[in-house]
Amino acid sequence: MTTTSTTGSSPTTPAARRGRRVWIAVGAVVLAVGGYLTAAALVSNSSDPSETVRSYLAAIADGDASTAAQIVDPDASGIDAAYLTDEVLGAATERIEVVSVTTTTREGGTAEVTAAMELASQTFTHTFTMTRDAGAYWLLQPGWRPDAPLTVEATVSVRDSISLAGVEQVDLAGTELALAVKDVAGVSANSRSESVPVYPAVYGLTGPDMGTYFTIAPDELVAIPPTATAELSVAATEALQKALLDAANVQANACVEPGTAADVVCPLLLRQQDPSTTGVIQAPYDVTFRTGHRFMVDVIFWYRPEGGTSSGTGTTDYTTDLIGRYTVDGDDVTVEFLPWDEL
Repeated sequence: MTTTSTTGSSPTTPAARRGRRVWIAVGAVVLAVGGYLTAAALVSNSSDPSETVRSYLAAIADGDASTAAQIVDPDASGIDAAYLTDEVLGAATERIEVVSVTTTTREGGTAEVTAAMELASQTFTHTFTMTRDAGAYWLLQPGWRPDAPLTVEATVSVRDSISLAGVEQVDLAGTELALAVKDVAGVSANSRSESVPVYPAVYGLTGPDMGTYFTIAPDELVAIPPTATAELSVAATEALQKALLDAANVQANACVEPGTAADVVCPLLLRQQDPSTTGVIQAPYDVTFRTGHRFMVDVIFWYRPEGGTSSGTGTTDYTTDLIGRYTVDGDDVTVEFLPWDEL
């Protein structure tokens, strides 16, 4: 006979075993969720908002305006983003170099981050006000965002006092920029300008083709916050200056010829002389432009005061100016010379 005995134990039923497994599983879930929340809180509290600024500035430095706009949307700050594009920023001839990024203050869901940057051999700083995104604790991300983008209010102008048509647009880093007539002190009515936000960088500026007689030398816009300006100027080509000097030379010779020497466009002193006692020593030179499409040229005449000999001794040099107004029609330049009282 085989005898089996039990001491101090009770039978374990299948239902009891299932109950213990359920409680173990629930406890594991609670621990996992609690650990997740704890980890999220630790990451959010320990993450430095400067990392977001580093990413933002790296995008600008790389010419990646799209990524920069994902980090801080210019539209959300009411900033015109027409020139905050990959095309414009990517075409910049020089972009920022980040020197340092430091979180200077941090309190709860706000912080300030100061960044030092270099552009065109100049160092500048900018302080970002940062806000933590709502729900960041659930995302295992710091969730910091700058409150406003880093942009420069850039004013581009074209100074134009000599062309007849004016300049209505320029090229900013390969993108057309339309100019409007502005009431700017010291700038003629034909001059135009426009202000637009751009990311900090150095951008090439070129003017339109203005034909044979006018030109605009290219320049660059060095956009360092908070504001920047660049000005292009319309200038006369050698062809226009030659056309004006040629016309002035004809007029200078007419001022020492009988029948035309008394014209009111000739200098008064010459009009008071006998044309046979006057002449041109140096043909017109040094074109100077005035408002109203007028110009002046220097010219050196000679005249023989009363008592001088016919051999030419006793002559006196007379340096003066001739004044004219020009118009341009295609390749044709028309010049009208004016009396001094119309200067």
